[in-house]
Amino acid sequence: MPVELIAFTADCRIRGAIPLADDRLSDMLNSVARVVIRGAVIEDLVDGAPPETADLTLPVGSIVAVLVSGRRGVDSRRRRTEVHRARIGLARFVVSGSLHVPPGAVAHLGSGDPGLVLAGRDILVPLTEATITYDKADDPTTEQYETILVNRAHATWIDLDDAAGGDDADLVERQPVYHAAMAKDFTRAT
Repeated sequence: MPVELIAFTADCRIRGAIPLADDRLSDMLNSVARVVIRGAVIEDLVDGAPPETADLTLPVGSIVAVLVSGRRGVDSRRRRTEVHRARIGLARFVVSGSLHVPPGAVAHLGSGDPGLVLAGRDILVPLTEATITYDKADDPTTEQYETILVNRAHATWIDLDDAAGGDDADLVERQPVYHAAMAKDFTRAT
């Protein structure tokens, strides 16, 4: 069954459909090295060039964030969690939402180090009732989704609870991004 996917790399927003091989998109993405997106619409976030449409092989490690809608998986597999408001910096992106942590796992929650706060989690960590804020060709953009998966390997900072309030647009870093390093395969390779 194909599922709509909207993924962000360091310099692109990619939209397309992929076959869902698991109960949830997050489970599938956390268990594979790459995904193939046929007919992907690739938007350049740096210079605002017109979108390209192509077949794309996307390494999961190059994904910075994924917008997810639809069901959150099988109810019987859900575990009780504590919810903390979180704001995470991911290079040119800021993602805000509810971070679900196991009860009693508060040892590192006071740290601003995402490596400590997100340690032991899957590579793609869900934030629910979330927004992603970024510059699209120097135009501040915010998208709201039911769930946004963030790649903890790309997280540069994290604020939790009271520190997670405020306007995310003020926090979007305008760093140079080295173009075409992540999402330009178009499946012509071996």
